[in-house]
Amino acid sequence: MSRSRALAFAAEVEEAGQQWPTNPDGIRWSKGHGYVLPVEETESLPETFHDVAISYFRYQARMMKLGHLKPYTLHRYRRAYELHLLTTFGPMVLTEIQPLDIEDWMVEQRDLPSTGKSIRNRHGLLFSILMHGQKRLGLRPDNPAELTRLPSKDSELGRQVRFFQREEWALLRSCLRSDVHLLVDVALATGMRWGELAALRRGDLSFPDNQTARIHVVRAWSKRAPDEDPIDLTAGQNRTWKLGPPKSRRSRYVVVRGQDAARLRRAVSSHDPDTYVFRTAQGNPWRYPDFHSDRWVPARNEAVRRGMTKHATPHMLRHTTVVWSLAAGVRIEVVSEQLGHASLQITYDVYGGLINLHDPVMAEAMSREMLTIASAVVPRPTPHDVDNRPIRPAAPDGTRRRNS
Repeated sequence: MSRSRALAFAAEVEEAGQQWPTNPDGIRWSKGHGYVLPVEETESLPETFHDVAISYFRYQARMMKLGHLKPYTLHRYRRAYELHLLTTFGPMVLTEIQPLDIEDWMVEQRDLPSTGKSIRNRHGLLFSILMHGQKRLGLRPDNPAELTRLPSKDSELGRQVRFFQREEWALLRSCLRSDVHLLVDVALATGMRWGELAALRRGDLSFPDNQTARIHVVRAWSKRAPDEDPIDLTAGQNRTWKLGPPKSRRSRYVVVRGQDAARLRRAVSSHDPDTYVFRTAQGNPWRYPDFHSDRWVPARNEAVRRGMTKHATPHMLRHTTVVWSLAAGVRIEVVSEQLGHASLQITYDVYGGLINLHDPVMAEAMSREMLTIASAVVPRPTPHDVDNRPIRPAAPDGTRRRNS
């Protein structure tokens, strides 16, 4: 700006009362731009729930890169959104969603063949997306999902903590093929999750003496999200399964004592440090679907034929570890650490109602019931019969699938 123009502009400011001046065309001076027409603000379309969901998943993707979220977990969130939230809430304007809309959706969810836990998880995702729009984007002052009445956990407690009586487990174990006996015995002795057991390597084990095995739980198998990071074939990973940290994202030590420790020591005596402890006949790490279909289900069917009434699942071994430990007087804090729970509150929520830890009479009675070694009341198959039983029924052409 020339000196003469600067003096003229100073006079205009003085005339405007030390304010930005307005020219004869009615255009106000804009700092840094001069006399320019103001940009007309265009009215933006209201944000829909789907718009907010896209922003929410972008934020979660950043959290995943920072290590706060597993890729497969994010994949499950997206699938749950597509299957259960998108159709109902996607087109709705975020600010127009009301508690009544969510209650109607909850009615639809209860009509589906879903457990209360599944419904609570889907509602949790809905709540999180709405909170993202409320807190991070500032699109509405409240969260309408806060007022939702969720299915009670009380009715599911018994289902969540099913466990084996001694004689039930003795029968089921006798129906399992002998090549997985050590695996299930270590599972029962430690309460480890399946993914942690199957990921154990020889280098994770140490033996202070002949009757003690110290296990360092540092990794676990988990599902791989589509198009995730490269596959390390040398570690036994594939398109479906990958190695990662335990569920609590921290390592821990568990101890096995007595006969099981001695058997474990003999089983790995010739293994290299990177060799998996529990492997199939082909030397591959056990996958849960293969173990379940080829070992567990045939054994369970045989046990049912011989009188067992429970629908047994491998996860019941973890529950059984807890119940037998509490019955033996082990403090729940110790049990929580052995299980690898992220907090003691999780252990209390799931198992706290099983036994009154402050009632020694109840503890002693439960201990007698659970820890007294009892023989099964039905005949057990011989090991020869079990190990020579076909894994799958013969196909029409007489062929069978190769054993794992």
